[in-house]
Amino acid sequence: MKRLSHSSRIVLILLVSLALCITPALSLAQDDLVVFRQPANEPTGLDPAQGGFGYQEMFSLYEPLVDAYSGTEVTPLAAEGWTLSEDGTTYTFTLREGLMWSDNTPVTAEQYRQSFLRQLDPATAAYAVEEFFPILNGQAYNSGEITDPNEVGISAPDERTLVIQLEQPTPYFLSYLGNTSYLPVRVDLIEQYGPEWMEAGNHVGNGPYMLTEWVHDQRMVFEQNPYYNGIWKDTRFVDRIEFVIMADAWNLAVPAFEAGEVDVAIAPASELPRLMADPEYAAMLTPVPIAGSVIMVMDTQNPPTDNVLVRQALSLAIDRQTLSAGVLRGANPPATSFSPPTIGSHNPDAGFGYQYDPALAAELLAEAGYPGGEGFPEFELTFWSLDNARLAMQAVQAMWSENLGINVTLNPLEPAAMREWRISRNEQPFNAYYGLQWAGIPDASQFANAMFDPANSLRRSRFDDPAYVDLIRSALVELDPARRTEMYLEAEAVINEQVPIISLVYESQTWLIRPNVENFIDVTTAVGTIFRYAQPPGLIVNQ
Repeated sequence: MKRLSHSSRIVLILLVSLALCITPALSLAQDDLVVFRQPANEPTGLDPAQGGFGYQEMFSLYEPLVDAYSGTEVTPLAAEGWTLSEDGTTYTFTLREGLMWSDNTPVTAEQYRQSFLRQLDPATAAYAVEEFFPILNGQAYNSGEITDPNEVGISAPDERTLVIQLEQPTPYFLSYLGNTSYLPVRVDLIEQYGPEWMEAGNHVGNGPYMLTEWVHDQRMVFEQNPYYNGIWKDTRFVDRIEFVIMADAWNLAVPAFEAGEVDVAIAPASELPRLMADPEYAAMLTPVPIAGSVIMVMDTQNPPTDNVLVRQALSLAIDRQTLSAGVLRGANPPATSFSPPTIGSHNPDAGFGYQYDPALAAELLAEAGYPGGEGFPEFELTFWSLDNARLAMQAVQAMWSENLGINVTLNPLEPAAMREWRISRNEQPFNAYYGLQWAGIPDASQFANAMFDPANSLRRSRFDDPAYVDLIRSALVELDPARRTEMYLEAEAVINEQVPIISLVYESQTWLIRPNVENFIDVTTAVGTIFRYAQPPGLIVNQ
């Protein structure tokens, strides 16, 4: 339901893991099934190589090697364990015995290897391919410098053993293995069915649930995978998950919740005052902080945002406090630094780009050659056509007009079109666009390296300061935690001053959860909150 941009990504990160208990009031009389109904946006797809919506669904359909989100430590999941070589560069994973796909065929280490190589294949155009660059020759294979996949540091010497060799010691690599990017897929079925491999009837996963129905733009139905033999096998208390697809599940699910059509819903900023004033609904509200930011990306190689004075003026002219408290009704805290407070690079005392100073903004714009906005070129602000994004971009448009005297054209796109537009910015210039960045792992690299290393081009700002790039690449592999934190704080100071990408507000969600739904939000981590669809051992079920 929530987009990870990425990451994505960018898992996560609100993620679907597996533990949710529902009291009998939500059970259907038919077959006495326990059914959980959750609003969702139409997924971009069920391909871990894609960005966009669908991340929660993927974590029910696929199982990664490790669980990076159910506690403070990375724990085994599809892998029963692993070893790390003395030099810190080679991981050897052993898969659990008896793992099966939903078509009743064995899960093998070679299938994980094929899945990871597919992510690195440049033809795949994987959304978060940079997560595979720590692997030996991963980046070289993705760039086409080498073409033999056997030269990449991933091997499967037998059906249950997967070996991953890294370029150098990478202390956060295990956390990456719990992300959506590292979910396994059936490459043989992708080759057989083409794009139709993700449809019900063709799709095969290795997770605790399987796709049994997908009526596009209406609903997705997941039922327990009868062949699943992983750690959640005996603890899946939800029989069926029904994702009720909406045009904008982030902002339109509350009426469906009030009508009894779904069991949970995100309460958007526009609905919060009304819901909080109602004692019944106020008791159902649960705030969920997220290590993420609402961002605005600028093209630093395309006029007028190639001029740092223009970028600084644009940032200083945004009243983030009003954006947070007024426009978004207090649902999202105002950004005070590029990365959110839960990330170690957060540095609100460095740089001046996060002040609200319209007078200074006007001075800088005049110094850049546009006094009072005179002569400022046509400027287009692109965003996906969901309510919160529209509200935020309309507010920014008004602030820039009032404080700088510039006219901005808004360009709303449907989510799928937005993804294609964003990919096309690899080669094509732009002015600015709205996005979300969530930390897939609680590491500063998720904001600095993921968005500003030109080798990744995840956000396509084209910011390429050699000294800065050298700093974040050095910090990425620094093994001394204190020194590593210092390096990322220094890096954030540069971004707060240069503002190639600016954060507007920090991410947060408020959920409506029915009283007879238990453990929906169960484990809070440094990067967000886990959604669970199974019962953890030792917890008493209220039935």
